[in-house]
Amino acid sequence: MARKSIPEAIKLQLWVKSAGRCEFKGCNTPVWYNGLTLSEGNFAQVAHIIGSSKDGPRGTEQSEELQIEFSNLMLLCQRCHKEIDDHKENYPTELLRSWKQEHENRIEIQTNYPEDIHKSTLLLFSVNIGDRTVPINYEAARNAMFPKFPTDSKGIKIEEKHFDRLCTPEEWQRFAETRIRSKVTRHLEEGIDDEKIKHLSIFAISPMPLLMYLGRCIGDTVPTDIYQSHRNIDNTSKTWSWQEEANYDVNYLTSCEQEDTSDIVLLKLAISDTVNSDKYNNLLPNSCSIYQITISEPSPHFIKSKTQVEIFSYEYRKLLNQIQAKHGKNCQILILPAIPVSIAVECGRVILPTKDPEIYACEYYKEQGDFQKVLKIN
Repeated sequence: MARKSIPEAIKLQLWVKSAGRCEFKGCNTPVWYNGLTLSEGNFAQVAHIIGSSKDGPRGTEQSEELQIEFSNLMLLCQRCHKEIDDHKENYPTELLRSWKQEHENRIEIQTNYPEDIHKSTLLLFSVNIGDRTVPINYEAARNAMFPKFPTDSKGIKIEEKHFDRLCTPEEWQRFAETRIRSKVTRHLEEGIDDEKIKHLSIFAISPMPLLMYLGRCIGDTVPTDIYQSHRNIDNTSKTWSWQEEANYDVNYLTSCEQEDTSDIVLLKLAISDTVNSDKYNNLLPNSCSIYQITISEPSPHFIKSKTQVEIFSYEYRKLLNQIQAKHGKNCQILILPAIPVSIAVECGRVILPTKDPEIYACEYYKEQGDFQKVLKIN
């Protein structure tokens, strides 16, 4: 009986399922061009797992029935087709079927990622620090998040040029709740143009307490990348780009400087600068405990990589757990921050609203030379 001709639709299905590559395990050669001359063309061959005739390689009584069955066909390069047919004893039916399935499953998985895995919603947060307002360069933000792209041209933008950091704690709280929490919560609940936010890229500059409050509003409910403005970048379009991972110092030093039975706990975060006692003596009640996370040489230039932020986040979360275990759920933690902006946002993100005690952020006033408790974070 004459051999059946494989329908074009079956051949097309083979090309699509194999992604135009040889399905012989370990070969994976593209068969739409000559790998030596780079000439384009059809260099594929369609091979039968059970031979097309009973007398052919791996032929059986089913050969004629399976001649044009997709499940019995493999797309191979010429070399591998010759290999499996000339040495059929090495390539039994079940082995070839498993290779075909494995190859086509791999192609399915690798091409099945949704397009929006490469998209992220931009969150630009800029609040003046005293009389200094630092605008966030949109081009630099886009460069930093590559190979991700902004989900849309709107994103979330919170900008304030006239915030008075000398205002009362009540005014700090009101600003945070009305300008930050309400806007962030609304976008996270409703999305943008009815599209739910699936990923955030945060670029933020503001007084430290507001950065921590921003992080607390976002929490860990949405996958988030936090970026850092670097001061020593010559190319301004790369200001917000993380530097390539290297062996940066990530040895955070955690200590308890003063232990007491009081419910009041001072937590010094001294990464960008030292936090000496003359900066917070006014905050000390008659008794309190003092903890610190620092590095060997605090510096504004310390943070260069995401890994440094991730490790800090781990150490900070661990210390919050230890403080609560030792001082109880009703203790009150006052954070004294001298930290990069990315760490400030992360400090808020890792707070567990229903587990952690009351946490307040303090602001350092150079004019007065000390920290003041200004904003309730949790």
